[in-house]
Amino acid sequence: MMEDRRVSYELSDYVLGKYFRETGTRQGWLPENGRPVSVATSGGGDSLSLLWLFRRFYHGAITAIHINHGIRGSESDEDERFTAMFAGNLGVNFRAVRVSVPSQRMKGESLETSARRIRLQALSSTARELCINSVMLGHNRDDLAETVLFNILRGTGLRGSVGMTEHTEHDGVTFYRPLLGMRREFLRDVLRSRGLSWREDSSNNSDEYTRNFIRLRLIPILEGNINASSVEHLARFGEDMRALRGREDEYSRELLKSCLEAEGTNSMTLDRRRLKAHGHDDISLIIREAGRRLNLRTLSRRRCDELAWLILKPENFTFQWCGDMTVSGRKGKVFFEEGMNRQ
Repeated sequence: MMEDRRVSYELSDYVLGKYFRETGTRQGWLPENGRPVSVATSGGGDSLSLLWLFRRFYHGAITAIHINHGIRGSESDEDERFTAMFAGNLGVNFRAVRVSVPSQRMKGESLETSARRIRLQALSSTARELCINSVMLGHNRDDLAETVLFNILRGTGLRGSVGMTEHTEHDGVTFYRPLLGMRREFLRDVLRSRGLSWREDSSNNSDEYTRNFIRLRLIPILEGNINASSVEHLARFGEDMRALRGREDEYSRELLKSCLEAEGTNSMTLDRRRLKAHGHDDISLIIREAGRRLNLRTLSRRRCDELAWLILKPENFTFQWCGDMTVSGRKGKVFFEEGMNRQ
């Protein structure tokens, strides 16, 4: 009986509303001030809980955006119909966008990675079309912990140890993650306690994908054999790293500024002498910051080290970053250029 009352209190509008207001104020999407927002809704328990929370506690216009990836055929179509009905029952505007992940998948790109990239692009363009500059994502605390673990295992530094940030920018749109403080099962309890249902993506039950393997196989082993609070500890580690990453980002921007000579949409020129004065570790930070400013694919640690050592050497060099982007050292400068492959 005591347990029932405790769970009921945790799921009450009072507690959920308090969490909502504190998170929104910290992340910056509250107070509303008439600002419309969009909520990315897949049809799963996380995103539909998020949509319900916004409908209940947000006093501004809300649009649910559903991206139909075109991966699971009729199952994807049913997700779209279900999500449209859920949004309609809440009295929320709904927009469905159809994309074809298989046909837009890049060479060497995993299906998981291509789906995330295309989904982000579709959400950004749809939000801008609707004159909305804020998109809410349903990533939860379990997602945060799993991403931290995934990044550590594949090899990462400070940035990857964060797992997920509370907000990111993409094509002029800010993406927020209001649910990073809530566990996956708790979010489903929010829906259950209100008599609401959700759709389960059948692909989530396959451990063929790396992230699914971590969630279905690795996390249960950690919780069952090492520490029952493994998810919480991983999530808190990511949050601790988030504060350090903020300081590193600020430092990286200052480092880049000290060497920057010119910057264009797809180009950048750095003073090589001033670069070399900073030393290898700081040069690596400058390289990564330059890549972010130019919206380039993140370099692996090995390739970033390789470029840093090329910069430190006296000889001219040419380094292929990705695609058509070349980094070259000549005439006392370091050039980031598209379509240039000069020695």
